[in-house]
Amino acid sequence: MTNKRLPASSRFVSALVALLLVAGGFSLIIVADRQGWLGGAAQQEQGCPHGLDAEDCPFCNESLIAELGMCAAHGVPEALCTRCNPAIIPAFQTTGDWCAPHNVPESQCTICNPGLLEAEDTGEPTSSTPALAELVERPEVPRNQRSPAVTCQTTDLQVQFLSPEIARDAGLAYARVERREVAHTITANAEIAYDGNRYVQLSSRAPGVVTQIQKDLGEAVAAGTVLAIVDSETLGKAKAEHLEARAAVSLWERNHSREERLLEKHIAVERDVLEAEANLAMSRIRVSKAVQSLRNLGLSDAQIEESGETGDTSSRLPLASPFSGVVVERSAVAGQVVDTTEPLFAVADTDGMWAMLDVYESDVPHVRAGQSVVFEAEGLPGRRHGGRVTWISSHVDRRTRTLKVRAEVGNPNGLLRAGMFGKAIISIREAGPALLVPKEAVQWEGCCNVVFVRKSDVLFEPRKVQLGYEMDGVYVVEAGLTGDEEVVTTGSFLLKTEILKGSIGAGCCEVEPGK
Repeated sequence: MTNKRLPASSRFVSALVALLLVAGGFSLIIVADRQGWLGGAAQQEQGCPHGLDAEDCPFCNESLIAELGMCAAHGVPEALCTRCNPAIIPAFQTTGDWCAPHNVPESQCTICNPGLLEAEDTGEPTSSTPALAELVERPEVPRNQRSPAVTCQTTDLQVQFLSPEIARDAGLAYARVERREVAHTITANAEIAYDGNRYVQLSSRAPGVVTQIQKDLGEAVAAGTVLAIVDSETLGKAKAEHLEARAAVSLWERNHSREERLLEKHIAVERDVLEAEANLAMSRIRVSKAVQSLRNLGLSDAQIEESGETGDTSSRLPLASPFSGVVVERSAVAGQVVDTTEPLFAVADTDGMWAMLDVYESDVPHVRAGQSVVFEAEGLPGRRHGGRVTWISSHVDRRTRTLKVRAEVGNPNGLLRAGMFGKAIISIREAGPALLVPKEAVQWEGCCNVVFVRKSDVLFEPRKVQLGYEMDGVYVVEAGLTGDEEVVTTGSFLLKTEILKGSIGAGCCEVEPGK
């Protein structure tokens, strides 16, 4: 196309359009006169040849361009915006000014005619400093390929530099979207503790004096192994009461049998039989109470029966381990006077330990019971112990903003000790293919995360991305990119500022630019 020399009134209108575009922060110039449709007032007098009412036709009524101002959404005069006012499309088509591939007037299509980005020489200065980059309209795409965020117009724009040299001078750097096998893991500080389900503190069941120590620290014990003997008067009394109750039962059983025989011979009366039955029942209750008292003191049913059969009333109270393990604590000494509140021994099964993890609040949503955990103690570099997450706390520490997570880890070699510190790695996602972009390539533009895809040496396309987790300076991209694209890293913030210029006022940003 070639420019025509226009009358002074048309040149004034063109200059006004250029000034409006520059004031809006865009370098795009609408070359409205290239098809000859800014023909002045003479056309108004002859009627509208464009199929519109003369008063509503921006070609015939040039004053509409100034009156309606700029279209903030598309960066062209409102009167000439076919996307906001499709009714004027036939007018452009009538004059032959229509770009069918991109569904915009050819005089506005900067994709087919990059030269439109250069302002016409009106003889008046438009800017003291030339723009280094400008926004251009993105080609229309089929509806099924458009962004689902209908209120966001970020993806309707592209950033185009005036030349490759300017893009290089801007210091842009690039990285190719990487596809590789990755696993999602979370690393947390952790401390080893005894398995709370296999750890017990043992105290004397009754007040007394420690008379004998049979096991020491570090010794392995089996279930039922006696660790110490306590001489307890309480035990002696309980055994004596048990024997008395057993004897009373035996006596009243014989007495009851005798009364029944006498009643059959009409020698005794029924009242005597009932009295014998009542005393027998009371004696049996006393036996049950005595047996329960001995159980509370730690004696097994077999020991209680043996005591009753042999008539044992000794006050030697054994302190026994309830399960197999290792003696990990001992405070008892011979001759020590003890009560029921003072722990004397602690036994733990050290084949399995607990790793208590401090997981950051932001990582908590990814953690689930059953996930695999690997623990490495600071004092045992290279020695790793595997386990599983078994519990997640419901309380976040107010000071550290971390949450406790418990993992059960194996300790078959006994190297893990309670109180050890180290690092635990939780496996959130098993290794699988994923797309990765550098963190510096991702910018938050007010309503979504975007990266800038390099389309050419001068053209860059903002792409909204859905991010997964972060690892080693990169993000996993769940949606928005393919594996064969190149994105801007250094300089992506510069391109974001250009996007914000075009989106402010268009209903996209929810915060101030740059935040």
